[in-house]
Amino acid sequence: MKITLNLLSILALINNLGGQEALAAPDPGLAAWHLDNLYPLATERFDPVVNPNGVASHLHRIVGGSQFGANYNYDQYNGASCSSAAVQADKSNYWMPQLFWRENNTYVPLKAGTRFYYFLHRNSPNEPVKPFPPGLRMLVGNLNAKSYGDTGLPTGALNFICLKNHFSTPNGDTAGPDFNFDIDCPQGLVTTVRFPTCWDGVNLYKADGSHMKYTDNLQFGVCPLSHPVRIPGIMLEYTWQTYAYRPGVPLRNKLIWANGDTTGYGLHSDFVNGWDTDVLNQALNDPDCLTGDMTMTACPTLAMYMNLGTAQNCQPERGVLESYTDFQPLGALPGCNLPWSSGSKPACNPNPTQPTIPAALKGTDGSLTYSGPPYTNSTSSPPNTWTRQGCIGGQTSLTNSFQYSDAAMTQDKCQSTCGEWGMQYSGLLSGQYCVCGSDVDPGAFHYADSNCNSKCAGDATKTCGGNGKLELFRNPSATTVIHPGITDPQYIGCRREGSTGHALSAAYINYDGMTIEWCKNYCKAQKQSIAAIEFGRTCMCGNSWTNGGGTPYPQNQCNVPCKGNTNQICGGSQITLSTFNLTLPGGGGSGNPSPSPSSASVSASSSATQSGVVTVTKTVTITGTCSTPAGRRRNHRDMKLFGQVI
Repeated sequence: MKITLNLLSILALINNLGGQEALAAPDPGLAAWHLDNLYPLATERFDPVVNPNGVASHLHRIVGGSQFGANYNYDQYNGASCSSAAVQADKSNYWMPQLFWRENNTYVPLKAGTRFYYFLHRNSPNEPVKPFPPGLRMLVGNLNAKSYGDTGLPTGALNFICLKNHFSTPNGDTAGPDFNFDIDCPQGLVTTVRFPTCWDGVNLYKADGSHMKYTDNLQFGVCPLSHPVRIPGIMLEYTWQTYAYRPGVPLRNKLIWANGDTTGYGLHSDFVNGWDTDVLNQALNDPDCLTGDMTMTACPTLAMYMNLGTAQNCQPERGVLESYTDFQPLGALPGCNLPWSSGSKPACNPNPTQPTIPAALKGTDGSLTYSGPPYTNSTSSPPNTWTRQGCIGGQTSLTNSFQYSDAAMTQDKCQSTCGEWGMQYSGLLSGQYCVCGSDVDPGAFHYADSNCNSKCAGDATKTCGGNGKLELFRNPSATTVIHPGITDPQYIGCRREGSTGHALSAAYINYDGMTIEWCKNYCKAQKQSIAAIEFGRTCMCGNSWTNGGGTPYPQNQCNVPCKGNTNQICGGSQITLSTFNLTLPGGGGSGNPSPSPSSASVSASSSATQSGVVTVTKTVTITGTCSTPAGRRRNHRDMKLFGQVI
């Protein structure tokens, strides 16, 4: 059975058009291999990924290399004498739980035809897919799931397809959320599992599966930065011959997985790598193997290792734990696996006796950490230099970040601002936005450079990111906050006013004799720890930022002289504030414009209450408001806020 994907179908259609002018070479990023000659190796209770050197909780239907047993290590599996996969360079093993037909208190193991796809989409056009690292293990799915949400997988990772008229009318097939179809499947029930394609480059297995991630679009997108190594995207496909046991009978309430699950959502699958890495790597870089959707044997590199007879006759060379025959009824599912549709899994009383594992089927487990040559070439980041890191995106891209816009944005402007605030990552977005952050969010994705093609608003000769994509630069030396031209140790930068009101809302006042010292003393009298000044004359106070205010801005955006001392700077003319943390030591309040970086620099990793860094961590709930003392009239001219008399 072959599931045709739209993307691959379009490519095939283009390649088959006759009488047309010559087309450009096919995109290797659209390539996919499928292997149709994959035969059963064993059906037994082994799972060397979850239960190394033990008896698995339920029965699995296993295909692949002949060294399969209770343990797994790459060298042993790669040295197998044969594989039930036709391409003998692949000594890997693949398995799903055994599916049973349940009827009249009997359980009948169903036969299945097996095949797999390898999808070879790339992170970027010039970055070939990497071979599986030696020792890699993967488990997909949740055997305890009772709904798709319980699986923890993206939509489309598990699929159930009832083949009704597939060979005459492929679009007559019926897809379902699980295996409980209200119709029979006269050409078989297909269950597919898509494995994640992004590896972290370090861990060969983690019980929570976190060493692997899916792309931003299941299998055809790009990998997150935390998992940069793109490996082939396996789709394992079993076609169960329900029609051969009960032809014409609808499937609902007739099927059960080997672990007792009657919902279908307990579908899961495992993979352990046994590939000849050199052969796989050669195929992944062979242009003749990357021309679209093809069988593995159409790839010249892999065809050299094709041996159908060996695959059909391959047997487990270490022996088997137990044997079961397709379509032969059993009185109970092997192990403690009672029918189970909701709630906690039912217990057995008494527990069935477990089989003894022969010594030949046990062995040493391989390392869980990769120790070979690096799979990725990291972008160097020399000190005191902003180095381009590529084009990234995602729901979040940088951590501990802030952004601002500039109608004349340039790369240099953004980098200067990020350096001022002690942020080693500088990102540009949509031509006029700058985003500064202390680190890259591990959930961000690395996109092709073509996604960051917006011209900088202030320099059309350079690009400043794209729509929703950051053009990223890094300077590892930018870890110290340095506000140019400021010597006051209590100064904590030029920041943005609030969007719906003052950024500090405990108290505020307009004063035509405004100086930095005056505003500080005013806020101290109001018993507040942060002071801010804008328009050269408006002082506001608070213990924490409000109304969305306090976002860092470039120092040059605070450029209005104080009304009471024109040698000092008191914020900007529109939305920027000169801000001070009154809990910091010192603070003569000179605000002298002459540069003095050494006296204005602080470590970006220090506590905000000690160093005046980007985020003020001291927060106090504001309950007080500005009020007029009894017996004293308020000067309305001095209390104007956003054009309204308060």
